[in-house]
Amino acid sequence: MKPVFAKIMEGAEVATYATKVIRRPSFSTEFHFHNACQMTYIVQSEGKRIIGDSVGSFASDELTFVGPGLPHVWHNAISNQPDVSSHSTKESRSLALYIEPKQMTSVLGHFFPTHKFESFLALSKRGLLFKGRAKEQLKQRLEQIVKLEYGFEKTRLLLEIIELMIKTDEFDYLSSAGYTHNYNPGDTSKIDYIFKFVFDNYTRGIQLDQVAEISNMSKHSFCRYFKSRTQKTFVQFVNEVRISESCRLIAENNQQITNIAYACGFNSLSNFNKIFKSIKGVTPSKYKMLLRQ
Repeated sequence: MKPVFAKIMEGAEVATYATKVIRRPSFSTEFHFHNACQMTYIVQSEGKRIIGDSVGSFASDELTFVGPGLPHVWHNAISNQPDVSSHSTKESRSLALYIEPKQMTSVLGHFFPTHKFESFLALSKRGLLFKGRAKEQLKQRLEQIVKLEYGFEKTRLLLEIIELMIKTDEFDYLSSAGYTHNYNPGDTSKIDYIFKFVFDNYTRGIQLDQVAEISNMSKHSFCRYFKSRTQKTFVQFVNEVRISESCRLIAENNQQITNIAYACGFNSLSNFNKIFKSIKGVTPSKYKMLLRQ
């Protein structure tokens, strides 16, 4: 599987960077990658995302930075959006900043050494999730930069954003160290369909036979295909989707752990506890306690 290569900067007013305000009923792009770096701030939405080999949930007020060549997708459905109806003004909204790394490095190199910027770009190839004060500072500038026409003030804000990212350590890595994608051309739509099928159906039982059938493969061929492309088994992937949702529910409400387990598609509390600990390193109860500290 080869994610779609997107020519983000093609046709942009400025060759080095671009900004975008995205308003849609839902987010559901194809699993893709591009040469440009991408900062994304989720103004309003929630759903599932894949960045490299990281499978997780996203929600409003999330700020990420995806380095060059790192496959990614955000996905939800209209039916998953809170308060969405024919009479509602709710929609999925995000802000994006794209930076062409080679062009930007070349431009900055006319003014000062770029080794710190290049080091940051190398780190960003794992995908970054900003937090704390750095997140608030970056978010504030991103909200300003998307409103401006291209010119001195917009570029000044861009340089402030770059400086903040270079200096901060207030972020978590999303993808594994040393991650590189291992995809072959020709079957983009197939893997994209599989991901989104799981995103839309993880709350109920997903049978391996069923997914193999809709992929037009035997069960054995499908398992081999999926692992060779994603570097994890299909069962691992489904469990990661379910655990990411359970983490979101534990953090956001006061439901009993048992109710959360069944709501996320697990058929027993013991199985949920076992898989949760294998992925997160602690039990669900311990995870909930740590969040409250």
